[in-house]
Amino acid sequence: MPHSSPHTRPYPTGRPSATRDWCLIIAGFLLAFGLATICAVQILLTGGIDLPAWTVRYLPGMKAGFIVAAAALLLARWWLGHRSADLGLALRTRRPFPYGGLGATAVAYLGMWVGFEVMRLFPAPDYTPAHRSSAGDQFVANLHSALVEETLLLALPMAVMTRLRWSWQAQLAVLVALRVPFHLYYGYGALALGLVWMCGYVLVYRQVGVVWPFMLTHFAYNSAHADYLPPTARSLMGFALLVGGVATLVRLARRTAPPAAQPPTAATDGQGRDPLSVPRP
Repeated sequence: MPHSSPHTRPYPTGRPSATRDWCLIIAGFLLAFGLATICAVQILLTGGIDLPAWTVRYLPGMKAGFIVAAAALLLARWWLGHRSADLGLALRTRRPFPYGGLGATAVAYLGMWVGFEVMRLFPAPDYTPAHRSSAGDQFVANLHSALVEETLLLALPMAVMTRLRWSWQAQLAVLVALRVPFHLYYGYGALALGLVWMCGYVLVYRQVGVVWPFMLTHFAYNSAHADYLPPTARSLMGFALLVGGVATLVRLARRTAPPAAQPPTAATDGQGRDPLSVPRP
């Protein structure tokens, strides 16, 4: 994994920990995904949803997540002192990446696709929703996934962990722990999904340092399974992003591969010296 950015601002002197940062991350998770996590765990354990009336009445729903994400960004910026660039709120990637932000989108999409394919190898709970959401509701839900999830569960935690100079392994563990709970309605395969999916995210995010490619990735993947796009458009979009992800990975691998050693020529001794010029004993 590549090293994190050397330009991230460290914590101010006299601030020994990031307690407030983690409190903000945990609060954002509970407010935006607490109800979804309860539903997911209930589906995993019982195969259905039977929530007490107070949970639906008092716990924030999906649409409240947009407000929670916006508030978290404002607090991270003005209360915790994170710069906008540290929070991934920039257009240009932090480091050069093959094909720029679109290349990052394609690689992240490939990782997400592989994660879901691996997850399907595991048994899933026998649960079928009572009715399928309308196209409009699907569009709003996919916007929520793109904007809220990637703000609260990727950009904000990565800003904190990068500032703390945590290793990529620690970053991966935290991202998986945040992403898996409300996906448990897929079954225990959600653990494999989270691990593979977040491996791709960590690999790319540590390179580019901006969040919009991951928002685009998540929205595109969910839209490829939604009703508001024609089936042909969904298939073509998914295929194009998968091919783009493979092509970007190949170019990235070639760029990061060490240069091949040059074989010695007939006129040198393998160390770049003319053998006729080397003193003989």
